Amino acid sequence: MPAMVTHYEFALRVFSKLKKAGVEVANRDAALIGAQGPDIFFFHRVLPWEPGQSYVVAGQKLHRISPARLFEEFRRVLRAERRQADAMLGYVEGFFCHYALDRAAHPYILWAQEKLTGEDPGYGKNAHQYHFRIESALDTLTLRRESGRLMSDFKLQTVLPKDHDGLYLAVGRLYRPVLLRLFGMDAPAELLARAPGDMRQALFFMTDRSMLRQKLLFRPVEKLTRGGHFATSLMRPLNTGDWDYANEKHAEWTNPFDEVYTSTDSFFDLYDLAANEAADMIIEFLGALSGSRSMQEITQDRGFSSDLPGVYEIKG
Repeated sequence: MPAMVTHYEFALRVFSKLKKAGVEVANRDAALIGAQGPDIFFFHRVLPWEPGQSYVVAGQKLHRISPARLFEEFRRVLRAERRQADAMLGYVEGFFCHYALDRAAHPYILWAQEKLTGEDPGYGKNAHQYHFRIESALDTLTLRRESGRLMSDFKLQTVLPKDHDGLYLAVGRLYRPVLLRLFGMDAPAELLARAPGDMRQALFFMTDRSMLRQKLLFRPVEKLTRGGHFATSLMRPLNTGDWDYANEKHAEWTNPFDEVYTSTDSFFDLYDLAANEAADMIIEFLGALSGSRSMQEITQDRGFSSDLPGVYEIKG
């Protein structure tokens, strides 16, 4: 799936579209957290000094569930909650941004992952390393395209606001009933609320604007262990000219979930299309908050990974 800088820049694009349509996000900082979607849980309590049970598995499960069902649960909580209502709604608005880009781009990224594996077989020891390499390069490309900025001038922590006014707790309180109803996970809201802050901490260590950490620390360790680029694939490159990561040459690619589905769209063609879809879904969701319109109708229940209705499998 696209990585954090791409999701951040994408959300800013969608917020601008909404503003032009006369819609302001309910809480901008909460929406920026929501723009990272379930990915915040991939960092939950993973560092050795962070106490408490990790809910990394929640991030995995949320990517594998029916999106229509997930947004129905979000709506259920928003209808019942009165405390921090704007923060919770803002988070869900941002989550639509994450979902729209994931479903549009993931089939292409999975195809690109296989192609890159064939063309550079010595780079990685598993598919994840190629996947992360592509996502990291797309972060660099998207930042330059959307803002004109270089990765050497960008702190990764920028993508997630700091906690204030109970912002992180609102995220935890939103997720507690959702995870309980969907997966039977009975996690305290205060523990779930650690996810955004844990991600911010991890992003501090992943920031390498001078490339020194990669050159002096991570790459030597990778060579010593012969495990492929298990660390440096997660670092954003300063240059991306070594491969056509965004398919700007418009090679034909195939959705791995349906080989009949072929396209020559570049990543940024998909990105632009998804931005329109995200804005439309958010507006439709706001209209459905107090109504009975189904999330199936709004999302078509297209899977996070497949972009196909009812297909929730994760590949890669």
